[in-house]
Amino acid sequence: MVKPDFFIAGLGCSAGCLDVLKTFFAHVPERTGIAFVVVQHLSRNYVSILDKLLQSHTKLPIIRVLQDMEIKPDHIYLLPEGKFLLIRDGILRLIPRTTTQVVNYAVDIFFTSLAAYAGNKAIGIILTGMGTDGLEGAKAIEGVGGIVFVQDPASAVFKGMPVSVITGDEPDVILPPAELAQSLAKYYKNGEMQDDEGFEAAG
Repeated sequence: MVKPDFFIAGLGCSAGCLDVLKTFFAHVPERTGIAFVVVQHLSRNYVSILDKLLQSHTKLPIIRVLQDMEIKPDHIYLLPEGKFLLIRDGILRLIPRTTTQVVNYAVDIFFTSLAAYAGNKAIGIILTGMGTDGLEGAKAIEGVGGIVFVQDPASAVFKGMPVSVITGDEPDVILPPAELAQSLAKYYKNGEMQDDEGFEAAG
């Protein structure tokens, strides 16, 4: 399997994440060399307009993944409703979410595939949300040498997802949304990690 030559950040979130995503991307520089994939819990029949809601808060191109496509740095990719998302060989691939899959583990599914594909170029970012989705995926990313960022639960409307990763794993950075983006930009410039010594201090 050919590994990517740029970093890929998966952002996992569910309830309460619109304002968090707006704040986060408003503080992400235009050129970090990172590809961003937003995996949000969505109802099967809800047509998301997240792309339109985010566009005024970032200069990065925003793409709803409606078919299999190649991932590129300095783009934001959004999971559509009724699907799960994987990444293999640099291609974002959609798989159906069946009606029997009541509990939504979209974040774990994507993060686990991201860890397998990107290795130490995988970045996991867990934001506000209910439940524990993202914990197993965060462990997978940590297990291959990737970095895990978590929203400070004190700044989250719904604390379940951040707390589950903080208590069940050892995330590298725990900060509010704006500071998460600033920390990301500090350590990743032009597609290269500048310093991995400061992550513990940042958390």
